[in-house]
Amino acid sequence: MNILVYRWDIFPYNDIIETLQNEGHHLDVLDFVLDNNSHNEAFEQLFSQKVLYCHYDAVFSINYFTIISDLCHRFHIKYISWTCDAPLLSMRHPSVNNPENKIYLFDKSEYNYFISKKLSTVDYLPLAGNPQRVQKQLKNIKAGYKYDVSFVGNLYDKNRYDELVSVIPDYICGYMDAAIEAQLNVSGGNLLPKMLTDEIISLLEPYIRLEKEELSTSDLRLHLATSVLSYKTAAIMRKLYLNSLAEFCDVNLFTTSDTSDLTGVKVHPPVRYLNEMPLVFAQSKININMTIPNIENGIPLRVFDILSAGGFVLTDYREEALELFEPDTDLVVYDGLEDMLAKVLYYLKNDTKRELIARNGYNKLCKFHTYKDRVRELF
Repeated sequence: MNILVYRWDIFPYNDIIETLQNEGHHLDVLDFVLDNNSHNEAFEQLFSQKVLYCHYDAVFSINYFTIISDLCHRFHIKYISWTCDAPLLSMRHPSVNNPENKIYLFDKSEYNYFISKKLSTVDYLPLAGNPQRVQKQLKNIKAGYKYDVSFVGNLYDKNRYDELVSVIPDYICGYMDAAIEAQLNVSGGNLLPKMLTDEIISLLEPYIRLEKEELSTSDLRLHLATSVLSYKTAAIMRKLYLNSLAEFCDVNLFTTSDTSDLTGVKVHPPVRYLNEMPLVFAQSKININMTIPNIENGIPLRVFDILSAGGFVLTDYREEALELFEPDTDLVVYDGLEDMLAKVLYYLKNDTKRELIARNGYNKLCKFHTYKDRVRELF
């Protein structure tokens, strides 16, 4: 196929482009920073020039872009998108009904939501890993562990919740703090949209200006749950879990975030996705995954990246982790802080079991969950 790939700054593109080329597709890559998801005159002109000059069988992007969907609809070109974030506010838009769309959602809860709305342009497709690329990088690395427990990721220390609490009444802040506390006590799923009742939303409306795309059907509840409360919950959870782990074992964090609230955690500079992050995963006895509440059921990219490096995964509960992998055989799932602490300490002491699970997870990924598998389904 002749494919126009819209590329922006997100991790999976290099692996997907490489896989598409290896599968024999011809690619034209369009790099452009879209500051508006529904309208950008310069992008529209560039896109139009490309599709008028060259015949494309499809346009592809990571995540869904209203502007691309509408342009593909105008030119009658298939638009294939694959999400790696959830929920996508850009999909709360009438353009998702454009018949040229084929939208693959990695989180089954999002897929089920759109299916319940009778949307025929969506399908379900989990994320993937690239063990072939990663193992080439690790081939000349001396075997052995440098770290006991590692987490690579953002602490979300800069979030909109901290700005919001300075302008809303204390009693509403108290309610939202309680909603966050409730979410912290749930392993898997997302309580936050349900906690934002109609009464609470009506009380918040005078204090918040909701900016959204033209024709967008997203509302204040979705914005608050997704862009505000979920990130604050993840910020509290990640600091709490890392500090608690550091009381009992060696914990290493690789991040760009402010780490002044951490105690006992060994903080390292951020690592580059393609050539440094796999080394951390391969050289850590235990790799922690903490999923942001936005992702209700899906498996985030971090899990597939750890498995690609042959690393041991200790992840929070998500329904799909138990569907795609066998718990305690391919990876290990924890249920809350106490369970995480117990399993970290257990697997640090049991090298043979831990390394067997890591091998099993790597083999399962290689067999069923590579970019080659996904690209063949996408196209």
